[in-house]
Amino acid sequence: MNTGAIESKASHLALTSKFLVSVLTLGVGLMPQQASAAAGNAQFYQYVFDICNTAPTVVTDLTKYNNVCAAFAGYATSGSVNSVNVGTANAGSGTSLHKKKRIGENLDEQKEKPAKGASADGGGWGFLITPQYSKNKRIETDLENGYQSELAGLVVGLDYRVSDSLVLGGTLGQTRDKANFLNDAGWLKTSNNTFTLYGTWLPSDSIAVDGYLGYGKLNFDNQRQVAFSFISGITSGSTTGNQVMAGVSASYQTDIGRVNLSPFINLDYIKTSIKGYSEIGSNPDADSIALHYGDRSTISLTSSLGVRLATSHDYDWGTLAPSVRLAAVHEFQNKAKQINNEFVITPGTGFLVATDAPDRNYLNLGIGVTAALNGGALLFLDFDKRTQDKLLSSWAVSLGGLFEF
Repeated sequence: MNTGAIESKASHLALTSKFLVSVLTLGVGLMPQQASAAAGNAQFYQYVFDICNTAPTVVTDLTKYNNVCAAFAGYATSGSVNSVNVGTANAGSGTSLHKKKRIGENLDEQKEKPAKGASADGGGWGFLITPQYSKNKRIETDLENGYQSELAGLVVGLDYRVSDSLVLGGTLGQTRDKANFLNDAGWLKTSNNTFTLYGTWLPSDSIAVDGYLGYGKLNFDNQRQVAFSFISGITSGSTTGNQVMAGVSASYQTDIGRVNLSPFINLDYIKTSIKGYSEIGSNPDADSIALHYGDRSTISLTSSLGVRLATSHDYDWGTLAPSVRLAAVHEFQNKAKQINNEFVITPGTGFLVATDAPDRNYLNLGIGVTAALNGGALLFLDFDKRTQDKLLSSWAVSLGGLFEF
């Protein structure tokens, strides 16, 4: 009885599903993020000054235009502090939580335990279900907002064991996230529906190679608090987008006494695209400074180099395998950008908001435990933490099971 392919399959599904949950946060950076970033406000005030002193080419509502210019005159006279929360975070600026931690890291230590744990005799099909939860915190900078967010998701998967060395399958997932921005500046709600195809190949008992290709459909709803002279209220907007995801990983394992050592390397690619949209104000004054945002996209390309340490313990009911891992992550893309914004009432006349460059190097830490039950079921619990990132801190927990039939 060769259990290697089944266990690598379980690891693939569990860690790929974690990837799908965390990748949703890339979309946060593409939306107008609600925070009082000093540079964003300064650029907005300069923009209003320019359009009120040099008539824009197109004005769709002259009454609202005059209202904005009157508000700016009142702001300039009083010198009062205002915040319109136009700071925009970098598209995908390191907000992807654990997308680098992937396939073949948790359960490979079971390969040399054929007498216990998951059985290859239960059938060629496997079904996975895993709920997940994560928290993120992003600091505020002069260019970008700060926020705290919570994300919950559920992923199910179905695969087929072609042979003891090859598994092919797919997953469906849905995640929902709400980011609350600092200083009561607003919020952003995001949902992502994903579909992923994957494969796991075991050329030997010591080597695992994995790959995946996925697509996600995004939905965004957001609110922005505005305070500009006598104009105050809320602007809100909704839009959609998509994500294309692909990756490959390889790992090698060897036993050092009772400890299984598995170095691994991963490469992950994500392209996130968001459709343009216009805000609507909660009152006529707020509606006069509603903004329009054009289409946006970003690319994230990361490498992860790490190692996993695991041990296994046999019991009458199966095998228990705790593990720890550490990975160094490098971001190659996610460059700082100048993002264009414009008033809905003055199309074609906009202003640029600068973004931070991401922290390109950080660490992912993880701890987990897997129970391989007699009869073919695999249960797992996993915790991950992103650390040594100057802008973002986060953690995620997932649990679930893989059942053969």
